[in-house]
Parts: sequence; C-alpha cells; structure tokens
Amino acid sequence: MIYRFNSNFFFNRNRAFVKMPFNLWEKTGLKGNIPCKVTINKYLFECKLITKGNGFYLIPITKKILSNFNMEEDYEIEIELVDKLSRINHESPYTKEHPIRKIDAIEELEIMPGFCGHSFIAMLAGVFLNEVLILMGRKKASWSTILEALDYYGISYASKAVYPKGKSVQLPKCCIVYNDKSFILWYKDSFIGVKNVDQTKRVSYLEIFVE
Repeated sequence: MIYRFNSNFFFNRNRAFVKMPFNLWEKTGLKGNIPCKVTINKYLFECKLITKGNGFYLIPITKKILSNFNMEEDYEIEIELVDKLSRINHESPYTKEHPIRKIDAIEELEIMPGFCGHSFIAMLAGVFLNEVLILMGRKKASWSTILEALDYYGISYASKAVYPKGKSVQLPKCCIVYNDKSFILWYKDSFIGVKNVDQTKRVSYLEIFVE
C-alpha cells in the first residue's frame, strides 16, 4: 500500500523527523516499528517508522538525507509499506530453501574486537570475516542488522527472540545470545570464542535452526 501527503521536517532532541498526518493503525492494523520505503521529492530511502502511540508515526530522517532538503519547505512524501528492509539482504543469491550451507558444524574464528556480531555471522555462514564486514558494514551490529545478514545467507531462525527476564532457561542447540551489551554465539552446550560469560546479564536469545 502506498500513502502520499505533504509535510515538512521538524527536530526533536537533535534528530530530524517527518510527522505522518494520519492514523496508520486505523488504515492497516499494523503495530510496532513498520519497515517502509520513503520517497521525498524523488529521493528514495528505506527506514522503519517510529511509533508515537495511538496509531500515529514519525519518519526518521538521517543527517545525510536531510542535507538534500531545505528545512523550511514542505515536500511531497510517498510511503510504501514493505515486509522487511533490503539494506543488507537486497539481491541475495540465497534463500531459506537454498541457504549458503547446511549448518552441521561450526568452525571457531577469532572474535574481532568491536565486531562480535559480524564474527559469529561469519561462523554460521562459513565465510571469511572480511566478507561479512563488507556486507554488514563496520558499525556495531544490532538485532536488525544481524537478522538482515541471516536472511542474506538464507540461515533460518526462530520467529522471535526470547527474553528470559531473569529466569533460568535451557538454551537451544544453537542460538545468538545478547548478553552484557554484546552478542555471543551458543552452539552445542558452549559459547563459541568467548570464556567466563556472566549469564546473569543475559537479556535475550534467538534460536538458529541447525542440523
């Protein structure tokens, strides 16, 4: 579905946004941060809409995007809702039916400082770390970029992460764990490439489906 309207930019805590002038939930029934393609005067980019509650949303505008426009003007804006963003997995040669490989073993790689997420994606995909750095970029990994990288390589995973909230849980055979502000790979009863993990600081984990 495509929506069109005219609006301008505004700042909130040094970040730029565009306010959507209608209740998107009433039109679509969708909730949460919604992925979309945005066109402003023929300038196309992708983002996730930020919910402000009660069905109303903001379009986040990066400094790079903002540099193409005049803050004082109104612009014609077009929004197309999409299933997911394509920043990393765009034009992937792999699918969930035909992944990069069957994960029946994991070769341990050295964890590159600051790139723990990139490192375990390389282990799961069975590729060199440099390839993953090119794919994901050299910024710190987030859940969204990790999911996009898994999608790119056709690696299957659970539909949602589990948040134990302090409860003791048994981890699945393979999963990505967010623990103490870092991502860690768990495989066959042990963490890969790290030692002395304080599991009381575990926040969430996402199961990876393996052989």
